[in-house]
Amino acid sequence: MLRTILSAISAFALISGVPAVAAPAESAYLLQFRTTLNDAQRHQLKGLGVRLGAFVQDGTYVARMTSTSRVSRLSYVREVRPFQAQPQIIALGGAADYLITLAEQDTRDQQTVAAKVKSLGGKVNVISASREHIMATLDAGQAAQVAKLPAVIAIDPVSAPETDMAISRESSGANHIEAAGGYRGRGVRGEVMDGGLRTTHQEFRARPPLMHTGNSTSTSHGTSTYGQIFASGVSSAHRGLLPEAQGIFAVYNSGDRYAHTKQLVDPAGQYRAVFQSNSWGSSLTTSYNSISQEMDRIVFDHDILICQSQSNAGTRSSRPQAWAKNVLSVGGHYHYNTIGRGDDKWNGGASIGPAADGRIKPELSNYYDRIDTTTSTNDAAYTTSFGGTSGATPITCGNAGLMFQMWADGVFDGGPGKGRDVFASRPHAATAKALLINTANQHTFVGTAHDQTRTHQGWGTASVRNLYDRARAGGWKLPVLVNETDLLTTGQSRKYTFTSNGQTPLRATLAYTDPAGSPTAAKATVNDLTLKVTSPSGTVYWGNNGLLAGNFSTSGGAANTVDTVENVLLSTTAAGTWTIEVIATAVNVDGHVETAATDADYALVVS
Repeated sequence: MLRTILSAISAFALISGVPAVAAPAESAYLLQFRTTLNDAQRHQLKGLGVRLGAFVQDGTYVARMTSTSRVSRLSYVREVRPFQAQPQIIALGGAADYLITLAEQDTRDQQTVAAKVKSLGGKVNVISASREHIMATLDAGQAAQVAKLPAVIAIDPVSAPETDMAISRESSGANHIEAAGGYRGRGVRGEVMDGGLRTTHQEFRARPPLMHTGNSTSTSHGTSTYGQIFASGVSSAHRGLLPEAQGIFAVYNSGDRYAHTKQLVDPAGQYRAVFQSNSWGSSLTTSYNSISQEMDRIVFDHDILICQSQSNAGTRSSRPQAWAKNVLSVGGHYHYNTIGRGDDKWNGGASIGPAADGRIKPELSNYYDRIDTTTSTNDAAYTTSFGGTSGATPITCGNAGLMFQMWADGVFDGGPGKGRDVFASRPHAATAKALLINTANQHTFVGTAHDQTRTHQGWGTASVRNLYDRARAGGWKLPVLVNETDLLTTGQSRKYTFTSNGQTPLRATLAYTDPAGSPTAAKATVNDLTLKVTSPSGTVYWGNNGLLAGNFSTSGGAANTVDTVENVLLSTTAAGTWTIEVIATAVNVDGHVETAATDADYALVVS
């Protein structure tokens, strides 16, 4: 009704010659709150016309609104002050390439900003599938004008576009293990599930994608995620993590996902996949719901590593698939196109944990920004600004593919050269998860409010270099590696020992695939297995104790009762014999259906 009235007033003004009253202009502000916002407050702000955008720090958001008078009087608002992006101008004459970052993911905002760039005489190079980035060529004056738009929060220079996927390969150690052992994904098969795929892209011709479903015409996002893993290297800077692997592609929402996944792991079928990468999901939530439960059932029954993006809300609002216990949830951090980790930040981008019941999520994280990969514009097209956890997830799953190849080749089983069938010899899903988490590179942090705190970065970023080097240092084996071979019933425990020379760190990781929980339960975990590590002097370290607030475990505490992944991480170890114990506190539902007993299996990795 209000829109109709305004239209009538404008029409009258044109007829009568009276100037029309312009709609109030939207401006950007830093909106700081006294406490963490609740949903009721968010709903109230939305009703007042507030568009909450990027989280900055200290309870502050970049927000857009037409008036601040009513908002500034709200009891939970601490301060409202004007905001304008401050472009980082390259110190040289002429135009340069910049990444424009928006306050929120919004296609309409992208179109508005892109139109402004063009009107100023700048050049729009890429409108990112992330919906919050635009790559553009601007001079200093144009950059300053674009910075005044309320939708823009940052304008930063970018390096040459071909470097970013190369940075990802170097950072995770993919280049290292390729040089050391020739690992490029040969024999590995994995599926990317996404919106659609440009199957004719030049990067996919060497090994045409195996289509698991019909295709879609919406190919931009899927072409980028698929290329991060399977691009063959026609453009060397865009080579994927698994350039010699066989990619499988499926369009999401393709019917019965349970049946779909069963086909993936059928040993007599055509797919024989060892992982699935998902950079999409259902509506954001903070709850373990029916979709989460479905994913736990799929992994429990089909025993496949499924990687899932956490999402890009900058809050605990995440994909329900990511809240599932048995998937590998992937968060993100800005890496600013540098190989060094010192400037990396979570920076309010990726969705975060913990889960509603306190479980640590995400479990791993990777690049959130400036990922250079394939795109669907034409058969030789690339994008320089793919990102979000949509970009972090394929990087993580691609590294998992390299781990599967090393496993089949004997890297963790006496030495390379075995050349076994990757699918037939693959580790269980929980073991794959434990290996990646155990050898991940953590960002240094102290405290639960740190930018890279545990529930922002998970257990770090996957490193196949660490996997390879630690196995090689141990004579092509790890001190303890249990691939769901040992079983426990309620009240039982099993102990493992290793001897430390007093000069090495300790990383112990327990992971288990838990039966599907109930969407109505306050705690998603069904069975309760616990990790306990005892030093030569008798000091006890319980799984995850102290790890929410720092990189390394603290002694004492109590047994963890909510997580299906538990770690003990120590920077130094006393010389002597250490004991690693797995305790079955409660096995409420059969976790190992291969036997008649109500028992549970698990993965345990010590490095």
